[in-house]
Amino acid sequence: MKYGVLYHKYTKNLGDDIQAYASSRFLPQIDYMVDREELDTFKSENNEAVSVIMSAWMFRKKWNWPPSQNILPLFVGMHMIRKGIEGKASPITNECFQGLGGDYLRSYGPIGCRDKITAKMFKKLSIDSFFSGCITLTLPEFEKTKPKKEYICLVDLPKDVEKKIKNKLKGKNIEVRTYSHINSDSKKPYYEMTWEERAKNVEERLKIYQNAKCVVTIRLHATLPCLAMGVPVLWVLKSPNWGRFNPYRKWVRVVSPKDIMKDNYDFDFVNPDPNSGDHLKTRKKMIKRIKKFINENEDKATIEDIKKTSFTEEEQKEFQFQLMKTALDKWLRPSMDMVNEIEELKRELKK
Repeated sequence: MKYGVLYHKYTKNLGDDIQAYASSRFLPQIDYMVDREELDTFKSENNEAVSVIMSAWMFRKKWNWPPSQNILPLFVGMHMIRKGIEGKASPITNECFQGLGGDYLRSYGPIGCRDKITAKMFKKLSIDSFFSGCITLTLPEFEKTKPKKEYICLVDLPKDVEKKIKNKLKGKNIEVRTYSHINSDSKKPYYEMTWEERAKNVEERLKIYQNAKCVVTIRLHATLPCLAMGVPVLWVLKSPNWGRFNPYRKWVRVVSPKDIMKDNYDFDFVNPDPNSGDHLKTRKKMIKRIKKFINENEDKATIEDIKKTSFTEEEQKEFQFQLMKTALDKWLRPSMDMVNEIEELKRELKK
């Protein structure tokens, strides 16, 4: 069996690479990098079978579905993008899970989902699914070293919140470090880096978090790695009740930016209490499921060994053509409405 790492080549978010890194740790070796946005066009050498842990924020385009028949997928930690044009994503919604698109998921189910909203959506489409948690919960602890000066990490916090915490810690003999998960300070964009370079970036950041007194962040993929590594974490959410964050927000200490500004929270940055450990059951189940997948399929080598669907490549191409046509039609309508509005304004101005 060959093995591939699911990643997003053109991401600007370190969190995407943290997910890919977490998946890569389970593989006996890395033979391919599989772009989550090009799943349908992926080809292996000699049409060999490639095991891929399908764990990511997926379906921005939605017409790159279903994946290539070379891929043997394990769906775990999967999140379905529900955004349309306003979220810079394809305007189609569930069309990709009708017909053979849905049959594909049913064939390789049950589908492990990163959030309960995604699992619920699949169940409504008669696709067997469950909440698996996020792949980043499986990350290991890194070596703990004593820094020259103790520090905490503030990750992508609003500027006023960041300033508030820094002021609170003045004179406390602790360093306050600020970081971002957006690739803005790197010497070159992620897409120009090799996977080895990207993985090294992930490891360097995770080691920084590992040796911090605590991490305070808005990022899901800073929060969950800290849970996995046993680093005290405070999750700052504008809307602490967002459904897509269940049950994670019950596993960690959560606070709103407003409460930080009002000092309305119970968290000691210098001597934080450990995390609750409520994530451990989900972590153990995910690790067990992934290891079982790897062990059961290690002797499979060809498409014939892994294929569970009955549709042909021609039928898949026709399905994708119709998905793209639907997407273009949905894009065209608001575009034409906008053109008509502009023309109407022009006429009004001429009066």
